[in-house]
Amino acid sequence: MDRMAISALGYVCIGTSDPDAWARFACEVMGLQARRAEDGALLLRVDRRDWRLRIEQGSADDITIVGWECASRTDFEETLALLGDAATLDPALARARDVCGLARFTDPAGMACELFWGARDRTDRPFASPLGVSFVTGDQGLGHVVFVAPDPARYEAFYTSLGFRISDYIDMEIAPGFVLPVSFMHCNPRHHSLAFAPAPNPPFVKKCIHVMLQTELLDDVGMAIARAETLGVPISMTLGRHSNDEMLSVYFETPSGFEFEYGWGARVIGPDWQVVRHDVISKWGHKMVGGPTHHG
Repeated sequence: MDRMAISALGYVCIGTSDPDAWARFACEVMGLQARRAEDGALLLRVDRRDWRLRIEQGSADDITIVGWECASRTDFEETLALLGDAATLDPALARARDVCGLARFTDPAGMACELFWGARDRTDRPFASPLGVSFVTGDQGLGHVVFVAPDPARYEAFYTSLGFRISDYIDMEIAPGFVLPVSFMHCNPRHHSLAFAPAPNPPFVKKCIHVMLQTELLDDVGMAIARAETLGVPISMTLGRHSNDEMLSVYFETPSGFEFEYGWGARVIGPDWQVVRHDVISKWGHKMVGGPTHHG
């Protein structure tokens, strides 16, 4: 696939009214490695990066910031030029995030975003999941995020201008006669790092619909389901396989109320990729058993 200036979803920041519940969910269900930052935030590792998820005390109970990564200073500067006056360099925040360079901008759906390059790797302190889980990251980035976008056409045009490309679309019938269009975009070999849909009816009150992590082993998904059932963590959608990226996954309800997809086996984007449309979210499974409307 063509080189893109934004190379990956790098990190997310989450505001929560219950950080302790997030620590239990992240460590005891998903197998993330946790430590406390000097300011008290919970920093979660999934790989060799120093952190990938930052959990902060707050009333939002939502994803509050998305960090989009550039592979080099040159890519960072090229993307800054594309953003123009919409982006603001923030050297102090770059130091706080422990990256070489960072700029802030807000996307058309009102999501606060951080563009950065030069994150810290911790090869001297290997990632050690408390549950022995390993995740698919590397050149595919952290995973993917799915947001509510009131104006999908504008949202797609904005991210296309930053180098993202459409992977495919799902026209999902969520009620008889009501079809919700969902769009999927990639910036690396991962099938999608970003997806979005207009707010369903009744309105989805959070900006984030879900965030996804992909495991290296299928058994890790099954064992997470068993742990969630034991610990009383709500499962929002049962095990299933998606129609477009073909990921086999389950959806948990997070302590903040949005969903966390936990999956295995997704296909990747190659140079011969063709955009198509689907009219079902899943080949099988993914029965909705709680929580809001979900998308792939």
